Amino acid sequence: MKAKSILIINNMTHFIADLERALSHYDIEIIDFQAVKPEDTNRFDCIVLSGGGGLAEVAESKESFKNEIKIIRESNIPIFGICEGFQVIGAAYDSDFRLLKDYRRGINRITILKDDPIFKSLKTLELRAFEYHHIAIEHLGKGLIPLAISSDGIEVIRHENKLIYASQFHPEELQEGNDGLTILQNFLAMV
Repeated sequence: MKAKSILIINNMTHFIADLERALSHYDIEIIDFQAVKPEDTNRFDCIVLSGGGGLAEVAESKESFKNEIKIIRESNIPIFGICEGFQVIGAAYDSDFRLLKDYRRGINRITILKDDPIFKSLKTLELRAFEYHHIAIEHLGKGLIPLAISSDGIEVIRHENKLIYASQFHPEELQEGNDGLTILQNFLAMV
């Protein structure tokens, strides 16, 4: 059986090697977010939007992410966003952002709000996930549904009609105590 083909749109994440390792059982290709074009996506089974590396904040610089936003809005290919990818999905649907008082680093407790296939095989209504960010979505735009929260704000979202999911945390970080990889694997099982 042929492996799923995954396009990783790299938002200049510090964790690209970890993301490649987490997706190593799949056929992956990486394209930088400023170079990706909507027509690049047609040959893939799904898209993963990586975390970021501080080149530009999504809320302040939508123009830098215009091709990625266009793909999110117009493509019917399943999409999973991680950290900055989560924020790009939020920006594509006109969500509101806020800066956190402190930079969040490390394992954080996440509370699940709604039963959803993305949480399949988790045994509790709480998960632990690795975070590395300083921006949160304060209010979701039209079409996005919150699925989990933390003390920082919204942590997992999905689109109401499309196979689009995202996590503010980093599921690709294979650290002890990080339940995030289960979320990513559950998404890939839906594709």
